[in-house]
Amino acid sequence: MPLSSHESTGTAAGSGVRPLRILHVTECFGAGVGRAVKLRAQGFPDAEHHLLWAGEETPVASEWASSVPLPRTILPRIAAIRRRVRELGPDIVHAHSSWAGVYTRTGRIGAPVVYEPHCFKFEDPSLPPPSRIAFQCAERALMARTAAVGVLSPHERAIVRGMRRDLPVVEVPNVPTIRPEQVGFRHADLRRMVMVGRIVPQKDPRFYIDVVRRLRLAGVALEAVWIGDGDAALCRLLSGAGIRVTGWLGASEIEDLLRGAVYVHSACYEGFPLSILDAAACEAPVVARRIPAIEHTGLLMASAPADVASLVERLVHDEGEFAEARARGRRLLHSHSLPHLADALTVLYSEALNP
Repeated sequence: MPLSSHESTGTAAGSGVRPLRILHVTECFGAGVGRAVKLRAQGFPDAEHHLLWAGEETPVASEWASSVPLPRTILPRIAAIRRRVRELGPDIVHAHSSWAGVYTRTGRIGAPVVYEPHCFKFEDPSLPPPSRIAFQCAERALMARTAAVGVLSPHERAIVRGMRRDLPVVEVPNVPTIRPEQVGFRHADLRRMVMVGRIVPQKDPRFYIDVVRRLRLAGVALEAVWIGDGDAALCRLLSGAGIRVTGWLGASEIEDLLRGAVYVHSACYEGFPLSILDAAACEAPVVARRIPAIEHTGLLMASAPADVASLVERLVHDEGEFAEARARGRRLLHSHSLPHLADALTVLYSEALNP
């Protein structure tokens, strides 16, 4: 029997054969995680996708078989998940992000749980050691109630393997939300540098500010832009440094800003950022802060703001370096496509259903 269909036995499902029924659960439907959840449904279209959600964005009802908001607090959320599982009879519960992983795995809920952290909180370098250890212990304990784990990078795979060597772990690639450009912009049209993301300490606006400052001291005339919104004090800090903060934009507006830009990713830890893939899809050369999540990508990267600024300066002044950076982005996109995503989800869900 193909994975996209499943024998129905309960009253909720009727009888005979029906599409695989997946209940996606997330407490942060918005920005990167929200887009990643939608991509999972788009990448596995033969299944019946239901959503139980909380977050900044409201799902488009037509994109889901059903969409139900989560309550506001923890215990009601756990109860709501168990109630929804009884109502739907899903074949798989797919938990997206850390808190959804907690809600779905505090006890047995009557369906196998696939867990995608989309980023482990204990990777945050600003956490005090006791907090980091507490997060690690919680993740390790909850793995006992996990059927399979989806990860975004070899780095995350190694983390999960360190917790449970017997647990199925599948790399599930993020894919760009922007259709790849066939013909890129000219080197002569390079006029800005851009970062995309929520303005929070994880994305490290201060690192970005330092890169911008060093480029200006070197006489590099690029407009500095941050696409996103978030912490009010950090927004003011960026604006005060002469960086244009756009707030959240629609897809076409983001495309317009990425075309003609160097994309500089400043986050201090990540799962795997969709914004890097979107930049590559727009033929924007990517320079990233060196972090474990993107160490495997082959992109230009450096650890210190001075070195990131130096890489950007080389792209501005050398058309050959500019072309090679774009080629690195294209090579990355080859392994981050909808067919690759579909294949990975097929393996992930098969592992969950066949322990």
